[in-house]
Amino acid sequence: MDPRKLAIQSAIQGFNSGVYSSKAAAAKAYDIPRSTLVSRMNGSSNARIGHEQQQRLTPLQVEFLTE
Repeated sequence: MDPRKLAIQSAIQGFNSGVYSSKAAAAKAYDIPRSTLVSRMNGSSNARIGHEQQQRLTPLQVEFLTE
């Protein structure tokens, strides 16, 4: 799994479980932008997923070529 995606998920879990008292604190703990954390918590996806239909290669093809 992508380390950045894992950090975002961990920050969300930490905030939701009460480990962090604010979204800013959770974002700082995992060194991710607060705006990114808030966006993901509001249900947005990252740009790569959002524009997937515009890409020439499918994610599976990209994974195959990068291995």
